[in-house]
Amino acid sequence: MSKRDKPQDSELVDAARALDEGLERFEALATQLEQAPLQSEKHLERASATLNSLADMDEQLRLRVGALVSAISRVRDRQQAQAEAVHQRAQVLQTRTEVFKELLVRYGALGQSAGELNVRMQEFAQQRQQAKTTEEQTALGASFQALQTRMTEVAGEAQALTQAADESDFGDIARQADSLRQQLLSARNKMSLLQKNFEAS
Repeated sequence: MSKRDKPQDSELVDAARALDEGLERFEALATQLEQAPLQSEKHLERASATLNSLADMDEQLRLRVGALVSAISRVRDRQQAQAEAVHQRAQVLQTRTEVFKELLVRYGALGQSAGELNVRMQEFAQQRQQAKTTEEQTALGASFQALQTRMTEVAGEAQALTQAADESDFGDIARQADSLRQQLLSARNKMSLLQKNFEAS
């Protein structure tokens, strides 16, 4: 990776590096002052110059400490803002999960109702084949009406679930519920046609 491609350091890293470099220079000069000989005028002048440099560097270090503290404060504010965003997203996720579970429960109940209807339709077909007397045919008509009513009810439940899933933006459940509704309506219409043919025969 070339220098041009190298990612820039963050403000926090730059401030910490600047402070660390300043501290190293300050410590080096402080050690130099501490170990400097003081036996001549030249020594005293050099030590005095070092002392002045240390005073200047002390002010620079104070500024660099302030810059690092400010950088830390801004990083903390960013982290808190991100944490709040994460918390809000977690709440949305929890709500969406609860809605999804509720829709799944409704879809499971819908599937169970459809399964029960399938069994009843098979039983009705057998009863129709076995019906011989007028009484049996009359009872068969009552069973047919009850079955048609229940199929209409379950189809209505499927439509309600489709709408609820659409409004909640859960397209998969909406499509599955609508497919089941269409299957129920198609089966109801076929049964109605077969029953009319049976009664006319």
